[in-house]
Amino acid sequence: MMPSVPASDTWENASERIDQALAGEEARAEKFANYARLVVLFIFTVVMLLNVAALSFEATLMNGSALFIGYAYGLGVFLGIRRRGYYPMMKYLTSSIDILLLFVLLFLYTTIEIPAVALKNYVFYALFPLLALTVFRYDRRLTLAAGGLAFALYLFLVIYLHLSGRVVFTSGGYEKELFSADVTYVGQLTKVLILGGYVVLLTFLAQYSRHVLVKLVRNESNLRYQKELSEWELRVASEVQATLLPRTFPQIEGLDCYATVQQGRYVGGDYCDVLSLGDHRILMVTADVSGKGIPAALIMAEVRASIQLLAQTNVDLEALTKRLNSLLYESTTRKDYVTFFVAAIDAARGVLQYVNAGHPPPLVCTGGTIRPLSQRTIALGLSSSLPQLNATELEFSPGSIIVAYTDGLLEQTNPEGEQFGDSRLRQFIQAHGGFDARSFVEALLNELREFGKGGQFSDDVAIIAVRISGSTVPQQ
Repeated sequence: MMPSVPASDTWENASERIDQALAGEEARAEKFANYARLVVLFIFTVVMLLNVAALSFEATLMNGSALFIGYAYGLGVFLGIRRRGYYPMMKYLTSSIDILLLFVLLFLYTTIEIPAVALKNYVFYALFPLLALTVFRYDRRLTLAAGGLAFALYLFLVIYLHLSGRVVFTSGGYEKELFSADVTYVGQLTKVLILGGYVVLLTFLAQYSRHVLVKLVRNESNLRYQKELSEWELRVASEVQATLLPRTFPQIEGLDCYATVQQGRYVGGDYCDVLSLGDHRILMVTADVSGKGIPAALIMAEVRASIQLLAQTNVDLEALTKRLNSLLYESTTRKDYVTFFVAAIDAARGVLQYVNAGHPPPLVCTGGTIRPLSQRTIALGLSSSLPQLNATELEFSPGSIIVAYTDGLLEQTNPEGEQFGDSRLRQFIQAHGGFDARSFVEALLNELREFGKGGQFSDDVAIIAVRISGSTVPQQ
């Protein structure tokens, strides 16, 4: 049974992941905000201590009390998050309390001997980092709410002091506001405008930050879905490939054959097969489709089906290769091609006839001597015609073994990055050429695994071994 297709990344699923990401970021931002809150309190503590000699007792008492409350409040938030965790409304609660505590202190300054201190105190500037912390929640409504609260409270403070007559506002520029004890209309209007503009800017940044985060989460979701889809394709290709590989082999007197495909990290289009052509003849085929995944597996299935049909018509190897090339040329793109090796072995005559179309040369070992069956023409599917196509016949004497394979065998690497290569394969064949076909293939696969230090094959590896027995079968 084929694995099910991964579910598509629906709007609901994506929205749920976005909400989860935002909730996680809010929780982290709340912890960060609390640490920042404590840092700001510490800075103001240092500032207060540096100026304690210049402040009245009442001012020092108010500053100290406000700092104590702030530290207690920060510690309470810290313990609350640790014990109960974060909840969405916490961001509104903590941000509002930050603003309210600051303005409680400013309103308390209006009760001392110089009420104008409330409008010119450095505590006012703590609003800016406190408001900036709301941006990290990625919620423009929070920034707008906290900024709006700060703007409204400061405007109320100015109006309250003006209407109550506790502060006399004078004309003059902002320089007079800065470098004298006077409170000017222009100076306070400037502070209000700066605060309002700052709130608008932070609201834009909060919205932009949320947009960026949402985009990142969507991209991550798409990448995850594409990865799941690719993994599904590889599993499907693997199962397709497994169903098309040979499980039984012709029982031909005088011939011993075995073939297998070992799947690597990426499923490809490696194919091998052994077909019976009569009483004493077999057809051995090895092919490797370019590319990976389902496209390669589907082309491999097409190659297999075509060879199965063509083999039944008893066409010669050249005609079989031409027809297969025409089929692939018409049904695939030029980037899709197939390296192809086919051989007909006659156990009665002790001969082997083959065509090699761009495939790694199979090796024939006779009495310890290795002979490669070199390429004769180009890979299939690249051109409508096959130049220099001809079938070559050679002696396949008793005791000989032919080993055909795909390039994954030679390209298997060890941890140092060194490839198995042609020379190691030749040495192995010379040392194990007397094995029966199955034992030979299994021993070669074990050799590859040991060479790779037990690692997974980096590519598919297809191997066919056919051995002719010590005496040929007499012709009828």
